[in-house]
Amino acid sequence: MVTQQVEIERKYDVPGPQKPALKLHNLERFTVGEPVEHDMSATYYDTADLQLARAKVAVRRRRGGADDGWHVKYQAGSVRGEVHYEPLKSAPERIPAALRKLLLGLTLGEDLTPVATIDTHRTEYPVLGEDGQYAELCLDTVTARDERAGITRAWTECEAELSRDDLTEKQARKVFEAVEAVLYAAGATPSSSVAKIARALEQDGGDAVRIVTPEHVESTAGEDGRGAGKDADGSSPAGAPEDGERKSSEESRKAKNKKDKKKSGGKDSGESAEPTRKTSKTKDSGKDAATKASDAKHAGEGAQPTGADVLTRMLTRLVGELQAWDFAVRLGAEDSVHQLRVRSRALRSVLQASRDFVAQEVAEDLENRLKLLARVLGDARDQEVARERLETLLQAQSAGLVSMAAAQELREAAEHLGEDAARGVRRELDSPAYLQLLKDLRHLAAGQGFTEEAARHSPKKFARTVLGTALNRVLARAETPVPEDAGEVTVSTMAEVVGERISLPGRDPRQTAVSFEILHETRKAAKSARYVSEALQQAHAKAGKKRVRAAAVAKDYQDDLGVITDAAVMEEWLARVARCFQRTGRDRYAVGLLHGLELSDLRNGMLEAPEILEDLVEDLRDALPSKHCLLPAEHRGG
Repeated sequence: MVTQQVEIERKYDVPGPQKPALKLHNLERFTVGEPVEHDMSATYYDTADLQLARAKVAVRRRRGGADDGWHVKYQAGSVRGEVHYEPLKSAPERIPAALRKLLLGLTLGEDLTPVATIDTHRTEYPVLGEDGQYAELCLDTVTARDERAGITRAWTECEAELSRDDLTEKQARKVFEAVEAVLYAAGATPSSSVAKIARALEQDGGDAVRIVTPEHVESTAGEDGRGAGKDADGSSPAGAPEDGERKSSEESRKAKNKKDKKKSGGKDSGESAEPTRKTSKTKDSGKDAATKASDAKHAGEGAQPTGADVLTRMLTRLVGELQAWDFAVRLGAEDSVHQLRVRSRALRSVLQASRDFVAQEVAEDLENRLKLLARVLGDARDQEVARERLETLLQAQSAGLVSMAAAQELREAAEHLGEDAARGVRRELDSPAYLQLLKDLRHLAAGQGFTEEAARHSPKKFARTVLGTALNRVLARAETPVPEDAGEVTVSTMAEVVGERISLPGRDPRQTAVSFEILHETRKAAKSARYVSEALQQAHAKAGKKRVRAAAVAKDYQDDLGVITDAAVMEEWLARVARCFQRTGRDRYAVGLLHGLELSDLRNGMLEAPEILEDLVEDLRDALPSKHCLLPAEHRGG
């Protein structure tokens, strides 16, 4: 059996080797029940290069306690969760196949081997209110062995976790404030780590961690310039919070310190006040650790960063995000299919804009495979868009125009079609071709396939070139004319359907289809420019204010064009449902009514499209630098 839960907890460090004296009878507004003690042992698994740790995912086999079995702990932003798998009866120490499949997009099929063994003596205190248990306070004495380094570390920590999911934010805050008052009085502090595995591997240390054996080994956390809590590449270790995620657990302590300082005239107790020294904001204050490490590496070698370094950072981040959203899709997280599709399209956009900097055969091959992936994800995303649009249409109808029974039939049809699309996504993510795509993208991100031209460009010149290419593509698509004889023009299936369903003044069906294709391709190009601009900004590469502003202009028009393309998606969805209802003999009045409304919206949108495209071109040219020129067709991207 598999269970999944979202954790609402806070962790605290306890200094020194001795068990702290917690005065739990001082807990304000709550009482503490009888403590329960457990001895637990957990073996943590990861790939040889710690891919799970880099993705803030921890896999463990726990023995003892109430949750004996296999656990997958993960963190997505400020949300932490856990998935439990019962041990296999025939082989309890073998990793369940379902767990392996969940992690496939992160491990890429690599073996998982033990990296640490953590023994914990836990004392659990139930935190009780008038109407039952509100939370659980755990005091853990931890001994952890790094299996690869042969080092044993020890520390003590506390964890407060809410026991109920029906608490209001105010009630939850009162629970944590009461617990923290007692913990801080005993010398505890907010933890610098939310995962024991990170401390076991010395990815996240702090004063609370002591080395037990071998005795001659000293802690090296932070000596390489990473600082506690960061891997060598600047990424956070398994479960470690990003900057700002610890704020909530420090609020009450800061408030208490503020009150204490007020009483002492702004001085800490027993200390003299010192003048405040302002720190100037340096040029690279916005850079992430990976960027700073890359810059420092080049500075140490006497070489300047290049366009190849920028491209590496762009691809590394996007591939990592692709794998993270793959994991979220497998978990069934909300909006995860959409976000996975966005990352796949962002990668393709970067490749299209970087044609001069990636070997042609490599770029074309990866672009084609990413396009196939986006098509599968696109089908599922179209079903999501249709479900959202269906609710909007149903709610907009006058009372009684669409019966409750008819509305329910439409919702059931939407759910059924959505489930079919979701199964297609899962099949794709489990396919050998998809896993090979992820591996090849990681190889490219490591620089395998870059041209020499990438290293010849400075970061600024590279950024201006790739964003300029993406923006040129928007202009080229928006300015494409509709030919008099459109019979030879290749269009998508959706565009063909639009040409068949609506008529426009002075246009035959094929010209209408081509008009929609131009609109649709312009919107995709506008999205690509946005993705490239965002990727450059995240890699701290400056493409110039005007080009960045031009990308923002393209993004604004992307939404206007999206209204029209979404109407086309919904029109086709309703037509598909109508055919299904006809085959099964169900009433088609409601679906026919909605279909007619959507056709009207689509036609009105197509009538406005030429003006929207003209305005886009005008605003885009106004935003671009005066020296920006349209590149030859072979450099505009596919």
